[in-house]
Amino acid sequence: MALFHRKKQVEAAEPDVEPLGLPGAPETDMSGRRSIDDHRDYLCSLVQAVPPVAVEVPKAVGLAVCEDVHAPHDVPIVTTAISDGYALDSASTRMAGRPGAITIQVDRRPPSPVVSGTAVRVTAGSLLPEGTDCVIPLELRDAGGDIVLFSAVKRWAGARLAGSDYGAGEVLVRNGTILHPGIISMLASAGINEVFARPHPKVVIVAVRADEDHREEMMRRARANGAEDVAPLDATAAAIESATRALDVNVTVVSTSTSNETELTRLLANAAHGADLVIATSDRIAVGRPDPVSSVLPRMGATDFARVAMEPGSNQGFALIDPGLVPLIVLPVGPGPALVSFLAFVRPLLRKLSGLPPAESLSAETDRPIARHPESTTFIPVRLARVGGRPVLSRAGMGDVTHVVDLSMADAIAVVGAGDEPVPTGMPLTCWRLR
Repeated sequence: MALFHRKKQVEAAEPDVEPLGLPGAPETDMSGRRSIDDHRDYLCSLVQAVPPVAVEVPKAVGLAVCEDVHAPHDVPIVTTAISDGYALDSASTRMAGRPGAITIQVDRRPPSPVVSGTAVRVTAGSLLPEGTDCVIPLELRDAGGDIVLFSAVKRWAGARLAGSDYGAGEVLVRNGTILHPGIISMLASAGINEVFARPHPKVVIVAVRADEDHREEMMRRARANGAEDVAPLDATAAAIESATRALDVNVTVVSTSTSNETELTRLLANAAHGADLVIATSDRIAVGRPDPVSSVLPRMGATDFARVAMEPGSNQGFALIDPGLVPLIVLPVGPGPALVSFLAFVRPLLRKLSGLPPAESLSAETDRPIARHPESTTFIPVRLARVGGRPVLSRAGMGDVTHVVDLSMADAIAVVGAGDEPVPTGMPLTCWRLR
């Protein structure tokens, strides 16, 4: 009898999933690169401003209101004295100077209403007593304790009338206005305790440090050179954290040295939870090896990996992480390249998230010719000065944006467009301020 055996079932390997790209990518040049402006505008088109919420007025400083704020009643709500002085009935002064002075007695125990022909002491901001309609200065009281007037006092002189600032229903603050302490004091005086405003974006910086083996090798070589107790920090993360905090946003920094893709994926997912933007930085330099964050992003959502016509920082990575479509941007390795990409792309993203218009650009004239790259925009650390009333830039140090010493001496980073001829002396260049 023949024996029949079933063939062993072998599970087929799952096919590689094609990474999900983001729609509407801009055109590229002959080398497959985008312009800086096109890449920036594209990233900004992929995010929306943070939704507005109700915020207590004192805590709303620096925020943009998202609706017209109307006065709920007259502002001020009552008539008050502008300064310290004496309140009285202006009608009782109509004969002053016709032909001589009149004397008005100061009533130390004023009745209510105040008797016409007498005055009572008031302080700045206090209510005008009933029976009075003006306030005169303290110095008009003579040595005998009475007030001597040589001319009539106009009605409501020295007083701030109810509704003189705003009437009920008038607009106190327009939609989009950024609140400062003066506006907040006005809102508080109108009895408004909260406004509908856009909160500061919540930013999480994921700093991928060098792994343990790399750090140990650095320490070994440092000790061989005579350095002891060296504790090098992540300069890239420090630069980006400080640049982010300077924009008045909420910042959290998470550090890791893991190379495990599962752990890194979990870390990024946790970072995106509740965040409005995730920034990935790295000081892990590994020639020929892909960036660890970029490697795991395709499985987390739609991605955009692009080459931009700029040096340094030509390789740019961006993703919208599921399920909340939280934007994540991957910055190049090193403080200088990361800072350039931050100013070019992250700062505009944060302004879009904050509901703010693009930042105003600063330009300064060159003090000498500057070489250009024939195909890429380059960046130079510069110092700024005013010469003849005009802003002028000069190279900081050797002008190397990848050199932290040059960055430390700079006020700004100048943007040098591509070209075959050097930038001539006196030509204005766009500058991104560092302070």
